[in-house]
Amino acid sequence: MKLELKNLTIGYSGFILFEECYEYNENACYLASNLEKARQFMFNCGYDRSEFRIDQISLNDLMNDYGCSSGEYAMEELAFEKFKKNADKKGINYRVEDFELDASLKVVNILGI
Repeated sequence: MKLELKNLTIGYSGFILFEECYEYNENACYLASNLEKARQFMFNCGYDRSEFRIDQISLNDLMNDYGCSSGEYAMEELAFEKFKKNADKKGINYRVEDFELDASLKVVNILGI
């Protein structure tokens, strides 16, 4: 199952090179639905292209708390749909709520398998 989780791309996150961490939306690691939306999010946060990279994020990365957010992720709607479909199939427990300032952004707390 570990290999399956590694191959399930859920979305994309921006990694800030000089801080050596992923960009957050409040307390949740931000997960865009595609590469271009991840880039735009980083630009909107005030970063120049030379200051970050975009990483492809798998279900395995989420389960291993890749962004050190204690299992909390702010997912764009399409990323959440991919996550939900696969998490439900794999028996992953999570809580979800709409982000108060943007209902299309889902705040997900992964509780485990």
